[in-house]
This record gives sequence, structure tokens and C-alpha cells, in this order.
Amino acid sequence: AVGKAGLTEKEVNLGVAEILRELLAGYGATVVMTRRGDTDLLPEGIVGPLRDDLAARVDSATAHPEADIFLSIHHNNLGAPDRRYNATETYYRMGDNGPSLDLARYLHRQLVRNIGLRKNYIRPGNYYVLRNNRHPAVLGEASYLSHPGVEKKLAGEAARRIEAYAYLLGI
Repeated sequence: AVGKAGLTEKEVNLGVAEILRELLAGYGATVVMTRRGDTDLLPEGIVGPLRDDLAARVDSATAHPEADIFLSIHHNNLGAPDRRYNATETYYRMGDNGPSLDLARYLHRQLVRNIGLRKNYIRPGNYYVLRNNRHPAVLGEASYLSHPGVEKKLAGEAARRIEAYAYLLGI
């Protein structure tokens, strides 16, 4: 997704994830990132469908059976700029009304408190990285990049840091 001013979702997602990684490491956590740069997880020189990249992300998590959680960080987009709609949405692995739903509730509560959006939802998700994951798995859509005000805020580190702290508190 790309905001009207050109800010890319992948840039914001990775920025929030890197800040969160530093925060968690500061508390002694071992953090495994599925990516550390603007890359996919396919072998070098291989171009494949999105499903292959998603499968590689799940395989990366599966390679760490000792991991406690899987968190996928995102920012939603309506496809066109819209000042009227913005929400925090947290998706948990469909059918896992135990650990994944619990994790979603903890994360969501902190995202709502710290980002402050009135519209917010916790929903079961049938996304590839959730349904194929062995760990408690959550996909967070903290806000909508298609909202011009959100895009402007997320262009700076302060908003990304607030979001990362919210995830930290939820974890």
C-alpha cells in the first residue's frame, strides 16, 4: 500500500518492527525478524508469487519452535485517500480462541489506548501467516495509511515509536 504522499506501508511496517525489536531486546527478549530490509524471503534471484513469500515467513517462524508469539505488523489502506475512515484492527488466527485471541486482546487494548482511534475491532483472520502458524499468531493493522493525517504522522519516527511501545506493552 502507498499513501497519497508516497509513504509506503512496507517502510512504516519495518520501521515500527525495528523499533519494537530494539525495545524487546532491551528487556532481554530474543526477537526473530522475518525481514530486516526491503526484501522478500525468496532465495536470491528467485521471483515468485506472494504466497511463496508468505510461506517463507511462516517457515521462518516454524524454524523457531521455542518462540512464544508471531506478530505481523501492518497498516491498512482503502485504496484511495479518505479522511473519514481510520481504525485499529487486530486479527488473530481463526479458530484459536485461546492463545491467539488472548494475544490479540492484549495487543489491541494497548494499540487503542496509545493510538487513540475510536473505531477498533478484534477479528478472526484467515490470513496465510495466521492460519499456517504454529505459534499464537496476530496480525495488527494499527491504522489506515489511506488517511492523509495518519500518513503524515507515520512519516516521522514519533508515531512509529508510539505504536511500537503499544505493541511492547501488549506483549
